[in-house]
Amino acid sequence: MPELPEVEVVRRGLDRWVTGRTVSGVDVLHARAVRRHEGNIGVDLIGEEIRCVSRRGKYLWMPLNGTGTALVAHLGMSGQLLMQPEDAPD
Repeated sequence: MPELPEVEVVRRGLDRWVTGRTVSGVDVLHARAVRRHEGNIGVDLIGEEIRCVSRRGKYLWMPLNGTGTALVAHLGMSGQLLMQPEDAPD
């Protein structure tokens, strides 16, 4: 499990890539990751702009424009968030 310095490194890197970008699609690979959300979280996030990436403890906090909500992520045991270019194959 990553410690705070590792989470901060991920936060800084993620902030450069996603701040000001609009969510155009969502793939939920494991239903357990979104089990507490009613409806289709992917549809709800599409079109939302990520304002910034901040950290609250070991959680990554990404407030969204328009809805007053935020996307929250935890690095879990691996300590990774994987990103791929738009044109990368699945």
